Amino acid sequence: MPEVEERTKNFINTVIFVSRIFSGLKDKFLARKLYDKLSDFVSVYSLPPKDNVAQYSTTLLTTTNSLLELLDYLEHSKTTAATPLLYARRSLFAFKLQLIRIQPGQPIIEKERAASPVTPKIKKEINLSGNKEKILNYIKRSPDSRTKDIIYEFSVLSERTVKRNLKELVSGGLVKKSSKDKDKAVYYHVI
Repeated sequence: MPEVEERTKNFINTVIFVSRIFSGLKDKFLARKLYDKLSDFVSVYSLPPKDNVAQYSTTLLTTTNSLLELLDYLEHSKTTAATPLLYARRSLFAFKLQLIRIQPGQPIIEKERAASPVTPKIKKEINLSGNKEKILNYIKRSPDSRTKDIIYEFSVLSERTVKRNLKELVSGGLVKKSSKDKDKAVYYHVI
C-alpha cells in the first residue's frame, strides 16, 4: 500500500507543478499543448479499468512520456521558470519509475510493444521513441502525407527532428516514401 500512496503523491505533485508552469506560460500555443497533455494525464490516471491493469499501465506510461517530452521542450526553449519545471519533471520521473515497477520482470519496451500496432519483429530493428511512434501513427491516419504536413501537425517538434525521425522510419522499413512526377514532392505512407 505504501507504493500506491507514493505514486498518488507523485501524481498530485506533478499536477500541481505542471499547473504552475501552465499559469506562467505566455505563449498561448504552448499553454494549450500543456493543458491538453495534462488533461490526458489526469483523465487516464483517474479512470483505471477494472479488468486490464497491463493496458492501463501502458496507456498511463504513454501519457506520462508525452507530458515529459513537452516538459523537455519547455526546458530547452526556456519559455518557463526553471524551478517548477524541475519539480514537475522530478515528480513525473518518480511517477514513471513506479509505473515501470508495476509489472516486475517485464521490460518497458515489451509494454510499449504490447500497446503498439506494429509487429514486435519490426520494432526490434528500430527503436520507436515517442516522436517516431506519433509520426508513424499520423502517417497511418493520413496516408500520402508530405513532410510539411507532418511538420505542421507536430509543430512542437523542430523540422530537423521530424526529418530525422522520418529518415529513421524509412530506413527501418516501417514507412515508404514516394514522389509524384508533376510536383516532385515526397509523400510518406506506411508499408
